[in-house]
Amino acid sequence: MSRLEQDQVGSCSFVDVLEEAVLVKRPVAIELRDGTTFIDQVIDVRTESGQDFALFRSHARVAVRDIAAATRAEPPRRPSPPHPRG
Repeated sequence: MSRLEQDQVGSCSFVDVLEEAVLVKRPVAIELRDGTTFIDQVIDVRTESGQDFALFRSHARVAVRDIAAATRAEPPRRPSPPHPRG
């Protein structure tokens, strides 16, 4: 996942990206609109009173509209090479 900016992909697609992060259970780097950044695992995306919120393992929930961008926080895992047969 490269850096995804909410203003470029739109809020619905951005929510989809956060929901995918919940499924793969990998940490993401989050940049808020106020410049704050952190790395955490998204554990749920919920809608309350018509507003979407991202819930994180270690950070307080964040209104999705307050998130400027998200990026994968770790490189994709590559399969291990096969072991030589002896």
